[in-house]
Amino acid sequence: MAYKLTQPQKQSLVTIHVLAALFWLGGAVVMLMLGLSMLRADNGEQLYYTLDNMNLVDHIMIRYTALVALLTGLALSVWSQWGLFKYYWIVIKLALTVAFIAFGIVYMGDWLSQIFHEADRTRFEALSNPVFLQTSYNLIGGSIANIAALVFMTAISYLKPFGKLRKKKDRASGSLTTR
Repeated sequence: MAYKLTQPQKQSLVTIHVLAALFWLGGAVVMLMLGLSMLRADNGEQLYYTLDNMNLVDHIMIRYTALVALLTGLALSVWSQWGLFKYYWIVIKLALTVAFIAFGIVYMGDWLSQIFHEADRTRFEALSNPVFLQTSYNLIGGSIANIAALVFMTAISYLKPFGKLRKKKDRASGSLTTR
């Protein structure tokens, strides 16, 4: 028989998981607010330090908490009655979590790095650079998408919609045992 969490272990992991997701969501909201603030900077120093703060939020509030949310979610799925591939809502959360972590690594981190270096180099003039502005809008859009995905994942964690995934033998026999 596979390992199962005790009730205190499960409660501890759920607490850590929820806190990690909360910090990740909070970091995404802060990134959005700082991104919007950055576009209204009054001078080059304000622009640079806003981007410096965005880097700090990305490194401390988002990267590690997203990883903790992923790892605790995996542990909760595998070591509890839920299973990793038994319910649609768990598969959806896993796919979105992995997708947004990858999106953050591949795109958002790169966009933030690009505009940070441009603001470091040109300060206030960066705000008149169309490439800087487009990359800033991409970063803000990414923050909005991250927030929407995290809110959606929170909702499906609570509501647990869509039912069970059907097993292979159920599909072959045409059985409708989905819930």
